Amino acid sequence: MRFYVSPESIFPDKNLIEVKDRDEVHHIRDVMRLKKGIRVTVFDGRGKEYSGSIKQADRHSVVIDIEDRADLISRMPYDLALYQAIPKKNKMDFIVEKAVELGASVIVPMLTERTVPVIKDKELKKTDRWRRIAKAASKQCGRSVLPEVLEVADFNSALAMAASSDLVVFAALDKDSRPLKTILRNKNPKKISVFIGPEGDFSEPEIALARDKGCSICSLGPSVLRSETAAIYIMSSLSYEYSLI
Repeated sequence: MRFYVSPESIFPDKNLIEVKDRDEVHHIRDVMRLKKGIRVTVFDGRGKEYSGSIKQADRHSVVIDIEDRADLISRMPYDLALYQAIPKKNKMDFIVEKAVELGASVIVPMLTERTVPVIKDKELKKTDRWRRIAKAASKQCGRSVLPEVLEVADFNSALAMAASSDLVVFAALDKDSRPLKTILRNKNPKKISVFIGPEGDFSEPEIALARDKGCSICSLGPSVLRSETAAIYIMSSLSYEYSLI
């Protein structure tokens, strides 16, 4: 069993972990029904992992005796930031989950000219939800470092944030876009940004601005992919091209 616990709840000098987060306590005690003596694994979201046995579990806290600890090195050969235009309905939930599984270190929900959802006054709740999804996905897929889910950004701010990247892959239905394999070939980027537009794609002024900023305007083939499919396609291609395994 693997759980996330904030570093403030871990006391290595006392060989003790005290879980007080209500959601995690509920998950351990009521959902998984783990009791005293059961061995569990805990990660702190910053690259450290601890194993031990449950010493005490009640509805307020779970106490774990630390028996083993490890510093885990990131499996990713690059830092990946996903700038994702917010799609309709709950598709962003799915995108966040898959982005975490595929190694994104930063996820930036983005507003563009053609973004349909109106999330004004709901941004905080939405962002909190996406962070919870990112945490759950990290627990499930074995990541040792929690990815960041940043506050919702507008398009211009997102471009500015990506300016320091070694490679910016900007997916767009543009006549001058280049195949993804051409863009990725013979490169060794350490910091990558990926831009995915909304259902109606980026607008022509947005594409022109991205090109002026040095982004690599990218084609994903003859088919028009859904926004959530495009994100998975590019991140999977990055993992393959830059030898994750």
